[in-house]
Amino acid sequence: MKRTIAVAVPFLMMAVMACPSDKPEAKPVAAAPDTAVDLSKMATSLPPAAPDTFKPVKLTPSGGGAARSGLPEAPPPLMEAVQRESGFSRFCFTEFGAKNDPSLHGNVVVAVTVGAGGVTDARVADANWSSSSGKAVSQCINDKANRAWKLSPGSVKPGKYAVRLSFSGS
Repeated sequence: MKRTIAVAVPFLMMAVMACPSDKPEAKPVAAAPDTAVDLSKMATSLPPAAPDTFKPVKLTPSGGGAARSGLPEAPPPLMEAVQRESGFSRFCFTEFGAKNDPSLHGNVVVAVTVGAGGVTDARVADANWSSSSGKAVSQCINDKANRAWKLSPGSVKPGKYAVRLSFSGS
């Protein structure tokens, strides 16, 4: 029994010493009375504001795209397919353009060839981008458009049409 007490006493002492002492709890700071403070008279250590450096870029048509190439505008069923599958063009713009240049914006004319079974080819015929990052967006559109834009057979008369797309950052 003596031995059990001799072994237990050091552990009991450590437990008592490890417990936090009874400190008085910190009292909450009393809230200031409802008084208005004029913030314009407070001194700050902030540097002066920099001048606005934004300069809008005006896009100029590069020849009209469809008019220059002699392509007629896309008929409504083709434009409905373009709008229905607009996710791929937004993906191309976001992943290949806006991530490299957040201020990227531009216009694209896609020459779409429609056959008896639907879209057979779609290529960027004209593009007007605010920076060189737009080239990657145009390439992505070339790679994906003819697979994405699906038409019902016979809904659009076979031929070549111009589809206009506009892109701008958020």
